[in-house]
Parts: sequence; C-alpha cells; structure tokens
Amino acid sequence: MPTDERESAGVAAWLRRWWRALLAELLATALLVWLGVAAMMPVRGTQHVMLAHPAMAFGFVVVGNACAFGPASGAHMNPAVTLAALLYGRLGALPALGYLLAQMLGAVLGFGALLATTPAAAAASPLGCTLPAPGVSALAAAVLEAALTGVLVLACCGLWRAHDDARPDPAAPIKLGLVVAGLVYAGGHATGASINPARSFAPALLHGHWDYQWVYWTGPLGGAALAALLHRWVLSPLAVRAPRAEHDLPLNDKLDPA
Repeated sequence: MPTDERESAGVAAWLRRWWRALLAELLATALLVWLGVAAMMPVRGTQHVMLAHPAMAFGFVVVGNACAFGPASGAHMNPAVTLAALLYGRLGALPALGYLLAQMLGAVLGFGALLATTPAAAAASPLGCTLPAPGVSALAAAVLEAALTGVLVLACCGLWRAHDDARPDPAAPIKLGLVVAGLVYAGGHATGASINPARSFAPALLHGHWDYQWVYWTGPLGGAALAALLHRWVLSPLAVRAPRAEHDLPLNDKLDPA
C-alpha cells in the first residue's frame, strides 16, 4: 500500500476510534461553562452573587456530565485534567491534544450560548471573567489555583487507580462534583476558583479581557502536573506501571478483550 494510502487509513482509523470521545468533550465542556457561569448572573438587579450559586452549579453540572459523557471520554472537561491523564499514563499525546482542542472549542461555544441567552446589560460586562480579588497578587492567585487544581487531580487519580485495580467506584461522578463544589467554596473569593484553563479562556476571548489570563493557565496546569506525578510515582502502591494501550479510554470504560 502506498504511504499516502496508509496514512489516510491511519487517520480514518484514529477518527473512528476517537470521534465520540472528542464530541463528548466538546459537549460536556460547553455545558459546564454555559450552565456553571450562568450561576454568576446577578440576581434581581443586584450585583452580588452568593458563592454558593456557582459552587453548587459547577458541582452539579460536573455530576451530570460525568454520568452522561464519562463512558465516552472520561468527561475531563478541563485541559488540566487531560494533562494529568497524559502524565498518569492514561491517555496518549495525540488524543490529549484532541481533547484540548475539543475542550477549548466547547468552552467558547458554551460561553457564546450564555451570552446569547443573557440580558444585554449583563452580557456587556466582563461576565464570567476570572480575576484575582483585590489585594490578592497574581503570584498568590497562581499558587492558589495550582493548589485547588492539584486537589481535583489527586481525586481523579485516585478514581483512575481504583478503576485500574478493578475497583470502579459507581459514586465517582458524585464525589467529583462535591470536590469541585468544595474547591469553588475554598478559592472562589480569592481567585474565582477557575481550576480550568478552558473555563477562563472562553470569557477572556469573547469579552477581549485578557488581564491575568496567564494565572489561570500556569496555576491549574502546574498544579495538575505536580499532582499527577506525585500520585503516580509516590502515592500509588505500584509506582511503575505499564503504559496504557492506545485503545483504552481515560476513566471508566471496559478494556477491549481483543
């Protein structure tokens, strides 16, 4: 077979293998951003939003998305979680790149849908943009975002490891949703508790409001990387693990008996 035909066949096979996972990531991230950030809308003309609103909204949407999209893609919805899966040996580099692109596009589509269904006065403001609170330095915000994301990734790694040991947890979506809600409670007042670069990128892009954007990339990605490596090589009972097969999905699918 000529090289071009082999490459074409390889691309087609890869797309057949991964298109459902990529579509799931796009839809899940869109819903997460749309419905989660919607909870930050001012209530009855006031400018104050209780932290409980976005905390519980993001947490509950994570539960729903993990149940709906987890079997197809693992429901990462977050480039930091995808980076952790890559470093943990659960996802190859090319699928991880596909996940990243799907998440970024999904976040933009989700935030665009929110703006389209939001009153014009609110949509004109930097609704949904994540910024450090007054008095919180950019460095402190990045460190806090790293710590928050690290906790999320440690929870994901624990669930991944349980699945590898044939102990899948049917309550995993609820646990992850509660973790996300708790992290928003913990860091929301200081940084907005993004813990997700895609969630911060979409409002920045559509509002053209790029202040402190680097905080919400370096913090979550750095925290995710450190947490994944810590869990894999230090906290896991078996630190050295065989690489995952390319056909294996990231979270809770069944292994291919072939």
